[in-house]
Amino acid sequence: MNNLSRRGALGVLGGAMASTVVPNLARAGMGPYKFVRIDGLAEQAVGEKLLKEVYKRAEIEISVTPMPGKRALQQASSGAMDGETLRVFALGENVKSLIRVPTALSSLQTVAFKKSGSDISLTTKDDLNKYSNVIVTGVLHTHAITEGISDVNEVSDPAAMFKLVAAGRADLALTSYLDGLASIRQLNVEGIEDVKPALNDQPLFHYVHESKKDVVPVVDAIIKGMADSGELADLRTKLEEEYLDNL
Repeated sequence: MNNLSRRGALGVLGGAMASTVVPNLARAGMGPYKFVRIDGLAEQAVGEKLLKEVYKRAEIEISVTPMPGKRALQQASSGAMDGETLRVFALGENVKSLIRVPTALSSLQTVAFKKSGSDISLTTKDDLNKYSNVIVTGVLHTHAITEGISDVNEVSDPAAMFKLVAAGRADLALTSYLDGLASIRQLNVEGIEDVKPALNDQPLFHYVHESKKDVVPVVDAIIKGMADSGELADLRTKLEEEYLDNL
């Protein structure tokens, strides 16, 4: 389902603590930090919990505020907030004031959702030109997948996006696989399904404003240790299941 391998044994998350310990001296005087995330997206809600566990292990206090995508980026890139919970790799190439933590914290699949029974098939992103598409504004991975696509409408939240597809006013809703499942469950919408294969599968990274760049190696060491041990994949699976179960 994503780039991070899923392992199964989800209950024990402390087995590799030794590999994620960072010397206290490196953490001295750091935080508290104020981060933002995109509001209303399942991947972002799960990412917030992942990030809080990482900073908890670093013994650094953080808060995370949900915002619309464009506002979140403006607040983080300007330094009004200290960074973003999760964004795609390209953000760090385009927004120089935000420093990418090198090790991916999570990942996502960009997937199209259609009305069940619709005669729609996708092989590459160029096939999107055959259909009317709808995306949530400010979400970079769906903006990227629709670059150069002729018929794309933007809405403010996933609920509005899936309502358009359910009503037949758009052919495809483009979002992450997890967020699509969550939106369908929350809205109690029947007759919508994902289109296989996924359009893209990519890692997601934590970003820190350049003014707080000293925390980057501290946080990266913890994420890398958790990823190498399998803890990160296990924790993410557990949090995704909890998120969907609580809808």
